[in-house]
Amino acid sequence: MTGSVLVTYGTTNGSTARIAEAVADVLRKAGLTVETLPARSVEGVAAYGAVVVGGALYTGRWHRDARRFVRRYGGELGVRPLYFFSSGPLDPSASEREIPPVRGVRRAIARLDVREHVTFGGCLEEGAKGRTARMILRSGKGGDFRDFTAIERWAERVAGELTRT
Repeated sequence: MTGSVLVTYGTTNGSTARIAEAVADVLRKAGLTVETLPARSVEGVAAYGAVVVGGALYTGRWHRDARRFVRRYGGELGVRPLYFFSSGPLDPSASEREIPPVRGVRRAIARLDVREHVTFGGCLEEGAKGRTARMILRSGKGGDFRDFTAIERWAERVAGELTRT
């Protein structure tokens, strides 16, 4: 692979950003040059040899910034190694079984020949922004369900693929 790796994400409360940073750290340890940016801040993908896109899940949809990023750069994304991750279930299900991508992500995977998608548990803690988030927290269903061991294992697999190409 030539060029650096972009790890980009859409998040509201920062949980998905933390996952993106963990992925980027593993890629760097593997010797790759990595830039981590919020999806809304990316101004182009031509300089990157590979891209990892993460999106928080909200009511069955990827975060708006991740969706817009994929739409905006779709033509360019499809010609380089591309990986997706989702962050969202507020329970241990993502650590117990593989969770398929939501419909919109599934369509993007097929259209762009994404190499792999994985869903990680999410995190929603007191102080989260958004009416829905506050309702979830009031119902007692918040918490941190991110499994950083699983995140690092997935990132190691991605790093292995990228260092072989």
